[in-house]
Amino acid sequence: MFHRSSSGPGHRRHAQANPLRRATDRTRSRWIAAFVLSCVLAVVCGVEVGLTAVDNGLRAAAEQARHRHLVKATTIGEPAPHSSTRAGAVTTTARARWEFPSGTRHTSALPVLAGTPVGRTVTLWVDDNGAVASAPRTGATAASDAVAAGAGSAALIALASAGVVLLRLRLLQARNLAEWEHGWERVEPGWSGRLRHGREAGDD
Repeated sequence: MFHRSSSGPGHRRHAQANPLRRATDRTRSRWIAAFVLSCVLAVVCGVEVGLTAVDNGLRAAAEQARHRHLVKATTIGEPAPHSSTRAGAVTTTARARWEFPSGTRHTSALPVLAGTPVGRTVTLWVDDNGAVASAPRTGATAASDAVAAGAGSAALIALASAGVVLLRLRLLQARNLAEWEHGWERVEPGWSGRLRHGREAGDD
């Protein structure tokens, strides 16, 4: 004779059910899964922020480079007596003159090496008006800033998610302890042999 198999969905659910698995255990598993998912989303958001930042940074660097010009100036004064050490070289300032745009002269104190004689040629960055300006940003700088922005965004999201999940797990732990103490109060008298309240030694 043939017997019907009892491997249907209901049987599988019954076989997989763990009587020792509490509702709080399932809740904890869901929160842990949510944290893992939030970490994945944090990485995705970080990459997106980084790509956007590097694109904007490269555009800004290219725009700035169009308005920065490297020109040559000539020192017209002795270096100042006060100096500072930078990267192993003693630097100071000296008056220098340059021309930019063509026919427009400028004079200002520029950083030079200590001991630079009058008439020495130095290079500097200027803007479209010929005023001293900072060097244009490079693609490497833009990429570095983009990596920092993406990593910071991902870390912020991950830390926020970790804080929320940790708080929820602490609450679950407190709930588990309270349930355990309540359950222990019910079974401890019988388990330990201690008489329950209102019962005598000969009571069944």
